[in-house]
Amino acid sequence: MGLAAELAPYLEAHPGLSAVAMLKHGPVALLARAALADLASETIDVQYYIYEEDLAGTLLTVHLLEAADRGVRIRVLLDDNNLRGPDLALRLLDAHPLVEVRVFNTYRWRSPWLRPLELALHFDRLQRRMHNKIFAVDGCCGIFGGRNIGSNYFDADERENFADFDVFVAGSLISAAGRSFDDYWNHPLAVPAEALSAQRMSEEEMAGGMRHLRHRLQALQGLEERHDRARATLLSMLEDPDRAMTWARAEFVVDPPSKLTDPDAPSPVLKRLAELWDEASSEALIESAYFVPGVEGAEFIERQVKEGVHTRILTNSLAANDVTAVHVGYARYRRRLLRARIGLFEYQRTATRESMDLRLTGGPSAASLHAKVAVFDRRITWVGSFNLDPRSARLNSELAIIIHDEDLSRSAALLIERDLEPDRAWRVSLEPGALRERLAWNGERAGRPRRVWHEPDATAGQRLLVRLLSLWPGVERLL
Repeated sequence: MGLAAELAPYLEAHPGLSAVAMLKHGPVALLARAALADLASETIDVQYYIYEEDLAGTLLTVHLLEAADRGVRIRVLLDDNNLRGPDLALRLLDAHPLVEVRVFNTYRWRSPWLRPLELALHFDRLQRRMHNKIFAVDGCCGIFGGRNIGSNYFDADERENFADFDVFVAGSLISAAGRSFDDYWNHPLAVPAEALSAQRMSEEEMAGGMRHLRHRLQALQGLEERHDRARATLLSMLEDPDRAMTWARAEFVVDPPSKLTDPDAPSPVLKRLAELWDEASSEALIESAYFVPGVEGAEFIERQVKEGVHTRILTNSLAANDVTAVHVGYARYRRRLLRARIGLFEYQRTATRESMDLRLTGGPSAASLHAKVAVFDRRITWVGSFNLDPRSARLNSELAIIIHDEDLSRSAALLIERDLEPDRAWRVSLEPGALRERLAWNGERAGRPRRVWHEPDATAGQRLLVRLLSLWPGVERLL
């Protein structure tokens, strides 16, 4: 029996609702995708901004190809901004007769050395990117959120990992996600991958490539056991969603592909987020990897606070931010927001990681925030790809899942509040100074309280770059 048939009785018993489960921990989110591919019997639709040929990408590619070997039809749609050269995994996928790969908003010049020149010549088109993230199976269930396909999004990188958030959804919402995928798949900006390369793989090359990918995975001790456990857990969820998941009214909101071709196209995702935030009466809890509110956004948040909405926002510290210019845009509003009594928190570069037996790598690694999640009044949870910055609002296409359920929202709020604890985040405050108020960062190291009077953990070079970029009056328009 396929997934759709197995879920059908539950969907009939919950018309108009979706079964939802949170995927906060990276290894669980990665193995859930692999396990879901194993359970597919008809179709898999994969849409991402980034798809790396690393541990996570290799693992998912192997399970997708195994699904295709069973007769599952697979479509893979990737933004071109981060594709580089002849990627073995993507070549293997594209070579399989039941897998189609398309690339969105392509660079005409495939050489990575020429891309900066083409970007400069066609900046208006190429700065607009497809940032959507969908992993949908058999038209009945899928995984959505902030994660791309790459080891550092799943706590599987030895050097640096992103804290992120996904949701697993089964039910009525998936049909809307499927329509959105089709809109992007059939858009003129979606180019078949075979049109971008003259290289074709023989059957012998495909077999050798698959052996190579499987050999890479063998280096991970205990991976097969962990995957079997993840698959068993997912299977038990799908066999009894009434017990293992939350049935709730869930919305799928997405920007149309026209946002990438029409500079004046509105963003339904931004509009819906503003509506939900404006409707909040008591509390807004926000995690946004990039946070540049702009003048209008700052005024909106200030107005919400004046109306009694207790607001706490977590974004990256300078040391944890992978785009220094974004930090410059955020820092311009920091004092203003603090004076308005908004709780500002900055994710620590050394944030404590959860101890989990599913972790795919060992040892400490640098941390960065990548999540885009919000909880309003502990009744509504928002999870998606949308950052609170001008790029998500005006340039990139984005999507979001909105879940209307108090129990799930309370659980999501607790997860966010864990990220606000002093071993993970600096609480920023304004303190009296000799000439004017000073910024202070309050956190914890090795179990002891710590207060810092400058951008914590940042290098001298990072601080100098921030000062230089802050002198550039037009930097915010480029974010």
